[in-house]
Amino acid sequence: MSLVISLVLLGLGIGQRTIWAPPETIVAQVAEPTESQVVVIPGEAMNAHDGVQTLTVEGEGPVTAVVGRSHDVEGWIGESAHAIASVDETDALVLDEQRGDEEPLPAIAGNDMWIEEAQGEGSLELTIDLPVGYAVAITGAPGEAAPAAIGVAWPFDAKTPLFGPLITAGLVFLALALLFLLLALRHHRRRRGPQRRSHRELSRAERRALRREAQEGLPLPAKRISPATPGGERGAIEADASTPSSEDAASESSPGPDAEPGAAASAPEAGTASAPDAPERESGTRERRATRSRRGRFGLVALPVVAIVGLTGCGPQYWPSGESEAVPTDAPTPSTLEETLPPVALTENQFDRVLESTRETVAEADAALDAGIAERRLAGPMLEARRTNYQVRSQNAELAEAPGIPDGDVELLLPQQTEVWPRSVMAVVGWQDGAQAQSALMFQQPDARSNYRLVYMMTLASGVQLPAVASPTIGAASLPGDTPLLLHQPNEITAAYADVILNGAESQYNAWFREEGDALRAEIGRPAKDAMRALPEFELSNLEWSVAEDEQAPMLLVTNEGGALLATSFLETQRTTPRESGVEIEAQAGAGILAGVQQSDTGIETTYQIQVLFSVPPADAPEGTQIQVVGYSQSLVSAREVQ
Repeated sequence: MSLVISLVLLGLGIGQRTIWAPPETIVAQVAEPTESQVVVIPGEAMNAHDGVQTLTVEGEGPVTAVVGRSHDVEGWIGESAHAIASVDETDALVLDEQRGDEEPLPAIAGNDMWIEEAQGEGSLELTIDLPVGYAVAITGAPGEAAPAAIGVAWPFDAKTPLFGPLITAGLVFLALALLFLLLALRHHRRRRGPQRRSHRELSRAERRALRREAQEGLPLPAKRISPATPGGERGAIEADASTPSSEDAASESSPGPDAEPGAAASAPEAGTASAPDAPERESGTRERRATRSRRGRFGLVALPVVAIVGLTGCGPQYWPSGESEAVPTDAPTPSTLEETLPPVALTENQFDRVLESTRETVAEADAALDAGIAERRLAGPMLEARRTNYQVRSQNAELAEAPGIPDGDVELLLPQQTEVWPRSVMAVVGWQDGAQAQSALMFQQPDARSNYRLVYMMTLASGVQLPAVASPTIGAASLPGDTPLLLHQPNEITAAYADVILNGAESQYNAWFREEGDALRAEIGRPAKDAMRALPEFELSNLEWSVAEDEQAPMLLVTNEGGALLATSFLETQRTTPRESGVEIEAQAGAGILAGVQQSDTGIETTYQIQVLFSVPPADAPEGTQIQVVGYSQSLVSAREVQ
């Protein structure tokens, strides 16, 4: 009966993992197609079940899926119509249509904000472990509805809580069945008693013949010949065989005339020499048989026991559990500084892609002298300076190229903390040629559908240290141009410094800025301008300078001490006119190309763009603290003949 119960339980347990096993994956599929150009699957929907998610999309034509932070995806979509997917109780993807602008959307792939992209023709598959706070955006061909066949699959942790108890109970009953079998066999053997092969009892004459042969020198048999009798008669037969009768004794005591002396003595010795060996061999054989029998019985019982012990180590999915899953009742409380602050504009990996793309694009534009190519990754003062350089180099290839993008490692990265646009990020990048000074780069993303573009690039001044800033994962906040949190308002700093460059110590803003270590002031400041006027080649010329603010608004990021790094630019124009009639002003090579003349009797106006990176102290800085210039660059942007 135990064996039958065991087989039934084992069969039911195996069936839990085979014919009755649940599916290995859970699949949520979109039931109805959408008319929206974008389908968004938030991280909450992607995490409806545990495990890595596998996204499958099928449609006609190109299919694209991008992964990004939720606020980035929402920013890219903007006011456009879209559909948001969620998982309902039946594990189906339900689309919630969001009304909005129906204008055709641009291609979603290639934006700097995306963490991952997948593209295919007709179908694609993307495996990802998407956390909450991120989202997947799916589009088809630009301007067309999103693909209709969208599905998400999760690995299903198939819990079979009856498997462990059924298999364990089955093995227990199997062990009991084997134990009962062994006990039954033992009982049966005891009831039957010892079974021996029966022999015919030897007659007295046969025994005499055997003794006579032994006395004549023939060896006795190795074993004593005795009939096999039941246990009660064994002692009597052995006694009869070992004790001779009176007739036997008489014949044994009087040897025959032909008997040799000592024959009677040697016969018993020969007959008894092997008598002790027979019991020893029989005893050893019995012990070996008993040992093998015990081992067999132990193995039959130990096998189920070992299987039962092994099952106790199986995973919890094979056993029933009385614990219910904890359902959070309150929203999680941020526990770190990074969780309480706004997210950074982009991650380190994203910036590496931005920087590498900028290097490649600018190198291609420099080789082709094509400002249209440069516009993909340059903007503001950097694009204006490049455009001018391409113009003059297209007519005179011997003129110097504009400085390239640093090709070394990123030594400092400071992204802005923000969820809105425009966004900015600053980086300090070195050169593979260690002799070149590091450069500070300021990138800006004007809107969600545009890529980051390099706006400022300044060479760091020698011997000047940047203030301490936060890590790339924390980032830095930006401040408005009229903020009272800095020593001076950013809107005023650019014009104030330009006035210092123009007027030197006579400027009313001279005390705002630290002169020590200011290489730009030493290069183009008032003392340098006075020295230029004194040069012999300008003896018959009038030199005048003027400054003007650039169109690009300043960009700033807060430092750890409460100050800010401010990147800005302004324009300085040098006007050279003759003092006397007949004097001609000669233009420099680049300026002459832009002005259209190499010499002029009316004069030449040359405009240079000055980019400056300031370290601005906080408003509560100690008295006497000044703004420090930590980097700068300048380039020719225009020239014209004075009319």
